[in-house]
Amino acid sequence: MELLEDLLPQLPAGSCQILDSFDTIVQGVRPLSSRQMLSLPEQIRSLSHLLTDQRGGRRVGYLNDTAHLSAYLRYFLWWNLLRLTKLFAGLTASQLNLPEEGVCVDIGSGPLTVPIALWLARPDLRKKRLTWYCIDYSQQALSLGEELYLAVAARTCRLPSSARTLDAGGATDEVEPWRIVRIKGELGVSIRQQVQLVTAANLFNEVVEGSGKPPEFTAKRAADIISHYAAAESQVLVVEPGTPPSARFLTAFRGALARKGFRITAPCPAGMEWTGGQEKAGVEKNSCGCPMDGSRGSKWCHFTFSTEAAPAKLQRLSASAGLPKDRASLAFVLASSAGAAAAGNPDLLSIRIISEPINLPGDKIGHYGCCRRGLVLVESAAGNELAPGMLVRLPKPGNPRVDRKSGAVLVGGW
Repeated sequence: MELLEDLLPQLPAGSCQILDSFDTIVQGVRPLSSRQMLSLPEQIRSLSHLLTDQRGGRRVGYLNDTAHLSAYLRYFLWWNLLRLTKLFAGLTASQLNLPEEGVCVDIGSGPLTVPIALWLARPDLRKKRLTWYCIDYSQQALSLGEELYLAVAARTCRLPSSARTLDAGGATDEVEPWRIVRIKGELGVSIRQQVQLVTAANLFNEVVEGSGKPPEFTAKRAADIISHYAAAESQVLVVEPGTPPSARFLTAFRGALARKGFRITAPCPAGMEWTGGQEKAGVEKNSCGCPMDGSRGSKWCHFTFSTEAAPAKLQRLSASAGLPKDRASLAFVLASSAGAAAAGNPDLLSIRIISEPINLPGDKIGHYGCCRRGLVLVESAAGNELAPGMLVRLPKPGNPRVDRKSGAVLVGGW
């Protein structure tokens, strides 16, 4: 077995230091009194209900509410930064790269979660002098988000030298913060330039819920609008919660992007891309032939990781709010309008590991994964565990066996 990439790696030391103290950054931008801090766990619980079991009563501009915004900044933003920084750190420069003075748009930006996470996770992009058009209904969230981003950017220049990026001469990199353009609005609002990167995080699950329409409808509309934002050479990154409804939306969105000429670069392994144009059995049905599309009764494509390394103060806040977490998850699609997929070796399978380890007979463990053969179950000896998100390469089985429970093709591991 050959390990090609680790999608959710350990974070850089500098990112960990800032995430560990993120509550102090928020307090410096939007201070709360001791009395207000005492009521924070209850506000977090209230907002959690509004985002989940009470979402039918959620207003579009809920972040304009002072209590909701405070709870979001001090809890949900913190967890989202943890998820996104791990993902961005795992996406290689060949997968997610931007030109010098590139232009980006972040839809549903809220308190600038995506730009903050990308700045923390990818020091190689800090010198690119990027411009970010950040779009959201809440002007207050955007304004506070810009202050938080500038505070985070300033702290990266004050870290110990061991945690900073050094140039060849050993001097500390001197960088200017990216340019932020705040725009009050929604998906489809016009911007002045075509962009090299379109992002959206934790947006479309709310859009689908609020529209009352099938996720396929929202996916097609989103792809239409995003393609108008995008320059000739551009990338699209959409990240959603790791739930079956999100997987269903992302499956449809992936197919809609592919029909517009985008190539899916992650998380799908080589051979999974669907370019449309021809109807094929089992493919046109879900727009990309995905074996983990989130349809009823099926598995769904998402990636989990342990929260053991999460900031201790964040874990204590979660516990006090009655929302303890031992795992976190996400689902995403990254697509590119440029370049062609590399030709793969027909005798090898590139497999994206999706699941946590499961026990198999004969003192073995297994991991569900996805490849051009569809759903696979990678077998290996006990103790040889893989992690969700890893991309591995294995020989194609000559006489494949099929797992009776899941229908997955059994593939020998290591």
